[in-house]
Amino acid sequence: MVKSSEINEESAIKAIDEIVKGWGVHECWLYCIDFLEKVDNKHQFRVKWSIPTRRKPIPTATAAVFFTIDTSKTEAEITYVLEAQRLIHTPGKTVFREKWLKDIVSTKTMMMNDVTF
Repeated sequence: MVKSSEINEESAIKAIDEIVKGWGVHECWLYCIDFLEKVDNKHQFRVKWSIPTRRKPIPTATAAVFFTIDTSKTEAEITYVLEAQRLIHTPGKTVFREKWLKDIVSTKTMMMNDVTF
């Protein structure tokens, strides 16, 4: 656990990175962690996932996981929500599934194939 008094943007990104590395997601997935905003005692971050390849270094679809770090108590509370979902997960209590990322990317890919510009 991280103490609320120790949380800043840099330490929060490190804490999220440690959580994400512990998920055991296949190495073909790459991610970046972006700070979004701080509202009251809540720091919000986005972890954007993709599978770039040599043929497509810029992926057509990505998946996002949104983290919130609540510093209103002595111990910082970290939760996350997957893109387009409402269920709130807590690291250590929920087992992360790589399938969730695959489902988001495949849904977006199907939608893009159905839309013509």
